[in-house]
Amino acid sequence: MKAAYIINEIELHAPKSLMMDFDFAGLNFGDENQEVDSVLLCENVTIDVLKEAKENNCQMIISHHPAIWEEGDDKLTKDIIKFAKKEKLVLYSAHTNLDAAKDGINERLCKLLNIKIQSGENSCYRIGTFVKEDTLFNKKEEIAISLNDKNIRTVGDLNKQIKTVCVSCGAGARDDELVEMLNKEKIDLLIGGENKLSLAIKMRYYNICLIEVGHYNSEIICMEIFEDWLKNLGIKTIKSKKDINPYN
Repeated sequence: MKAAYIINEIELHAPKSLMMDFDFAGLNFGDENQEVDSVLLCENVTIDVLKEAKENNCQMIISHHPAIWEEGDDKLTKDIIKFAKKEKLVLYSAHTNLDAAKDGINERLCKLLNIKIQSGENSCYRIGTFVKEDTLFNKKEEIAISLNDKNIRTVGDLNKQIKTVCVSCGAGARDDELVEMLNKEKIDLLIGGENKLSLAIKMRYYNICLIEVGHYNSEIICMEIFEDWLKNLGIKTIKSKKDINPYN
């Protein structure tokens, strides 16, 4: 089938209307009229992932993070475009629209972490309550196991009992406006990645706890989502084995 048909299926679940203004999700490179019978799924497009697509005779890569941002003047982006052009690969991404979508990354994370969602539909976060309340320390331990993340950091009293929680995948823990909203709503805990010192200081003052998870670890679940959404199309989908966490 044509790549356009596959793109349409993804956007039925994660419409581009949910995409944030800064984003470059969508068709990043290639011809949407190209015939596709095999798709490689990944979080990040790297040269190793491109080679993996070629080795598996895939005509299309669906990623979470866009392969190309703005003009793409850096060497890595130029090399990605050169490779994709040579191999006639279609590169498509669902990014912040996948974060915000129903059954998207944030909702899947809530399900994985046993969080009952109360609000945040069509936003790049979800707010809810843990099915089982516990201390920040114990929740940190549970989440480290659930996300296979050995480098989790926390802000706040480890003995604090956690009732309400906000999940914002990827770099959500560096969103100052989100933290201000959580303070206003008296939310106990934020789970997200890429926090910054100034915001950690503010969160400590606001008495909002943080479990800072890896950007990669919190979003690698995207491959399972893509696989589920495309399973009835009759095309072959392959989850990348070369899309690995760049951090040791």
